[in-house]
Amino acid sequence: MRSEGMTAGAVITLFILLIILAGGALVGCPHYKVWERKMAGQAELQYQQGARQALVAQAKAEDEAAVSRAEAATRRVRGWADAARLGCADLGRAGDRACEDQLLRDAATYSIAKEGHEGVIVSVGAPVSVAVNPNARP
Repeated sequence: MRSEGMTAGAVITLFILLIILAGGALVGCPHYKVWERKMAGQAELQYQQGARQALVAQAKAEDEAAVSRAEAATRRVRGWADAARLGCADLGRAGDRACEDQLLRDAATYSIAKEGHEGVIVSVGAPVSVAVNPNARP
């Protein structure tokens, strides 16, 4: 009569399978940890590259904005210079440098007051150059 329990061959087979699984775990775990660290390193590298690209894009946008602001200021100053020449001509003082300089100072001072700047250096090109400091006495 056979007993309903496990036979000796089945116990030995289970024991051998258990040893093989334990040996595989001992060999496989270090390899898995190395692979896991490698994947974490790659993920961090990709994150840092993305952050770097974002910083480069931001710096490029700030540079473009600064150029645009400078171009707008140049157009504004050229407009002031043209308006100063026309204003002096309307006053019958065409070609009067003192008149043009005073009108340029007035326009720059008005712009500074309107935009809330502390001080601006305005250059229209040689030989007209106006430095504006709203806190200085005339």
